[in-house]
Amino acid sequence: MKENKKNYLYIVLRAICTFLIKILFRPKVIGIENIPENEAIIFAGNHKHALDSVLVMTSTKRIVHYMGKEELFKGIHGKILEHLGMIKVHRGRSNPVAVIEAEKALKNNEAVGIFPEGTRNRTDKELLKFRYGTVAIASRTNSKIVPFAIRGEYKIFRKGLEIEFGKPIDIQGMEKEEANKSLENEVLKLLRK
Repeated sequence: MKENKKNYLYIVLRAICTFLIKILFRPKVIGIENIPENEAIIFAGNHKHALDSVLVMTSTKRIVHYMGKEELFKGIHGKILEHLGMIKVHRGRSNPVAVIEAEKALKNNEAVGIFPEGTRNRTDKELLKFRYGTVAIASRTNSKIVPFAIRGEYKIFRKGLEIEFGKPIDIQGMEKEEANKSLENEVLKLLRK
């Protein structure tokens, strides 16, 4: 019952967020046919704005448990994020509880969202170096990774913001470095379109 209530709140809050995102930023969503409907997946892509996770969550019908920094979970804003299924991550130290929560969701064939860069990219580089958490979790849970790229800017009432989802990547059987490089290359390809 508690899980159904959580799902209901997620669906209601996502509908509100979707309406606001569409009105304010008019994003173009590409490649939604690449998102599997009923299997464990990890959404992984670039991160340049605080609204990136909301853009991913409002671009798919899947319930996405996004991993986000603990600073976001304060006050009313934090309560909303909890109801949106976000997983609290403590930066600068290990996160066994967050990893366990993410893996539990994936073992239930749910969707998890991770920014492999680990933080927002405020540099001139296309991408920051990808950390290994995404591929490690995917490997342990036998989950595919759906790469995505967010292009353009979050400018109110202007077009130009796009999110594109690539085809799912199966990293099973790959070494950690190879899997991470493969994911990074897929995100870069989408980013450069």
